[in-house]
Amino acid sequence: MKHCILHLFCIFLLSLFSRITYAEINQSINEQCSVYINSVSAVKTPSQTVLPKQGWQPVQLPDKWTNHWKNYNGGVWYKIEWNWSCENHARLAEPIAFSIDYINSAGAVFLNGELLWRDQNLQEPLSKSWNMLRYWILPVAGLRSDQNEILIYVNGFAFQSPGLGNISFNNVQSNYEIHQSKTWNRRTLFQINIILSITFGIICLVIWSLRRKETTFGWFALSSLLWVLFISNVLATETFPYPTSLMATQANLVFFVLYILSFCIYLLRFIETHLAKIEASIYFVTGLVIAGIFFTPQHSIYWVFPLIFLIYVGLFFLTYLYISYRAIKSRRSDYIFLAICLSGIFSFAVFDILLLLSESISDARPLSPYTGPVITFFVVVILGTRLARNVKKVETFNAALEVKVKQAGEDLSSSLNEKHQLELENVRLQERIHLSHDLHDGLGASLVRSMILVDQSAHDIPNQQFLSMLKLLRDDLRQIIDSGSSADNKIPVSPVMWVAPVRHRFSQLMDELDIHSKWAFPREWQAVPTALQCLTLIRVLEESLTNVIKHSQAKNVKVSMTYLLENQLILTIQDDGVGFDTDCVAQQGLSIGMRSMKMRLERIGAELSLSSEQGCTIIQAIVQLK
Repeated sequence: MKHCILHLFCIFLLSLFSRITYAEINQSINEQCSVYINSVSAVKTPSQTVLPKQGWQPVQLPDKWTNHWKNYNGGVWYKIEWNWSCENHARLAEPIAFSIDYINSAGAVFLNGELLWRDQNLQEPLSKSWNMLRYWILPVAGLRSDQNEILIYVNGFAFQSPGLGNISFNNVQSNYEIHQSKTWNRRTLFQINIILSITFGIICLVIWSLRRKETTFGWFALSSLLWVLFISNVLATETFPYPTSLMATQANLVFFVLYILSFCIYLLRFIETHLAKIEASIYFVTGLVIAGIFFTPQHSIYWVFPLIFLIYVGLFFLTYLYISYRAIKSRRSDYIFLAICLSGIFSFAVFDILLLLSESISDARPLSPYTGPVITFFVVVILGTRLARNVKKVETFNAALEVKVKQAGEDLSSSLNEKHQLELENVRLQERIHLSHDLHDGLGASLVRSMILVDQSAHDIPNQQFLSMLKLLRDDLRQIIDSGSSADNKIPVSPVMWVAPVRHRFSQLMDELDIHSKWAFPREWQAVPTALQCLTLIRVLEESLTNVIKHSQAKNVKVSMTYLLENQLILTIQDDGVGFDTDCVAQQGLSIGMRSMKMRLERIGAELSLSSEQGCTIIQAIVQLK
């Protein structure tokens, strides 16, 4: 390939916009006055401060000095000798505009020995004027009437296709119009391209960050970023932040390689394709290629970099063919739109490569700057198509969902009716269980006490005492009936007041049975239990004392209430009776009373602790208070 491709290939194309001959440089300033180029020559120079007197040779602009000085890196002076004249001894009343298409890479311009302009950096890292169309207004008073000389110093490297672009002389107005037109193509279009790429890249990045599964948007955002880094070389006039021109060129080619790779992966994800093994191989090869870019010797850059460029252009071409094949096979509208978009981009690329390789095309404009708007247009169309299809799917789904919801509602209503009937049955059963427990723990205990009193009485029980016993049974029965609303009952003002009725009944009975009882309760609540907790503990206490009287054969009973922690209440019943087998009670459930106590405590989130041996039985109800 004739030209070394070191930057974005569309960037490279701009350095070869026009290839006109000397005859075309002879420009008319106005109807009577013209500028004539006498000669254009060039000579190598070791420094911008040295102007050799020998070694000058004629050149034709635009000039790439590697055509006649192969592999030369350094500085070159270009000398343009020209004059102007007017017909019929007319006077030139307007200034002359002198313009240069490009300087590759950095340079300075002198008119008749006076400095007109120079780049910021004429030594490494070199400034970049290869894509800057520059012009100067030359007042007639500053020009010689016979022969004028323009000296242009250019410094560059052989791998950058160094040299000087076309020059032209014109009047100010015509030059301004030409300059505006070329600036639009060389810089403004790329600025628009970068803005569009950044905008769509940010949108896709936000979508991907919110929905990580949508990898298509992530790859498009990455390719947009790499594209911006790649084509920013068009607008950059300095190599910053790179320390050398070579490193800037290497980095730019790396951006191109990564851009092509990420854009191809984006295209594959767009058509919902994963070629795992092929993609892994390409990643590996790309890693080697990037390493090769930075380790390639400078004298081999001329063929290595163009080869890398063509390989990745070929990768894009293969991806384009595969996308087109899938579009034709599937006939999906979004795939077809994407294939049409890629066809346009590929056509632009082919045209620009032909333009790059041709020396005969004159004033041709590359089409690569238009790829950004083309991609943007088709991306909008494709996203619109997908959105329309997804909306249609959502509408269809909503219609089907409405039918399903209606059917599910009817099924649920039927299930709820059945569940309601089951719940009613369960409530009735629970009420029966609770009533049986209350009858056993409350009325049963009272009956046991009464039976023991009658059995232990040595003489007939007086009517008044018998009536008192019946009243006590009535009160216990009434308490059982009212216990359903125990949550709303008032809580006793103190533990002593709470336990007083039970203590009175059982103390009288135990005194008659010659059982000594001791009661130890705090005077105040340290943490107040709920009404349901109070009722549950009373039932546990009654059942425990009833078991002591019926089965323990104890002589001493101790009932106490303590706060082990601030919010942990412990009710303890201890006796010195014969004891019982706690494991047998726990495993085989031999005691209905014990089972009843445990169930009551579990309903309020409390625990039942049992320990028993000959001479010492301890029953504890441990309640966690809020």
